[in-house]
Amino acid sequence: MGKGLFVVLEGIDGSGTTTNAKMLVGWLEERGVKAWFTSEPTKGPIGIIARRKLREKGFKDPVFETLLFAADRAWHLREEILPKLSEGYVVICDRYYESSIAYQGAQGLDIEWIIKVNSMFPEPDLTILLDLEPREAVGRIDSRVIKERFENVEFLGKVRSLYLQRAKERGYRILDASRSLDLIQEEIRKIVLENL
Repeated sequence: MGKGLFVVLEGIDGSGTTTNAKMLVGWLEERGVKAWFTSEPTKGPIGIIARRKLREKGFKDPVFETLLFAADRAWHLREEILPKLSEGYVVICDRYYESSIAYQGAQGLDIEWIIKVNSMFPEPDLTILLDLEPREAVGRIDSRVIKERFENVEFLGKVRSLYLQRAKERGYRILDASRSLDLIQEEIRKIVLENL
C-alpha cells in the first residue's frame, strides 16, 4: 500500500470517530508528520448517494447498502487513500469496511457474504475501535440537526456487539469512548506513535 500508514477509527454513531480522527491529524501535522483525514461514506459521486440513503427513513436494503458502500470504498481507495499512502502520508480514516460488517450485519445480512464483498480491499495497518454504550451514544447524537435512521439504542446495541466480536477476533485495539476526549485522544496518539 505504499510507504505511508493507514489508520482506521471505527465505532457506533456518537462514539467520537470523526472528532478523534480530525484531532489526530491536526496533532500529527503540528509535529511535522504528513497526515490526511478522510471518511466513509466519502464525498465522492457514490458516497453522496450513500449519505442520502442513510437519511431515508423508510429505506432498508442491506444488500444494496453493502454493495453501495463497497463501490464507494473502491472509489475512495483509488482516488484518495492509495495515492496519499504512496506519497508517504499517515492516512486517518473515519470508518472503513468494518462499519459495513457491523451495520449491515446488524440488519441480519450474512456476515461472511459482507466480508467476501470487501475481501478485495487492503487491510488497514491499524484499526482502533472506540467503544461506547448505545444509550450514551444516542444521548450525544440527540443534538444533531440531521439524523440517520440507524441512530437508536436497540439497533446500535447490535452494531456494537458485532464491532466488539470482530475487534476481539481480529486483534483490534478497543478504547473506552465514554471517557473524556483528552484521555481518548492521548491513548490514540500513543498507539499511532507505536506504529509509526
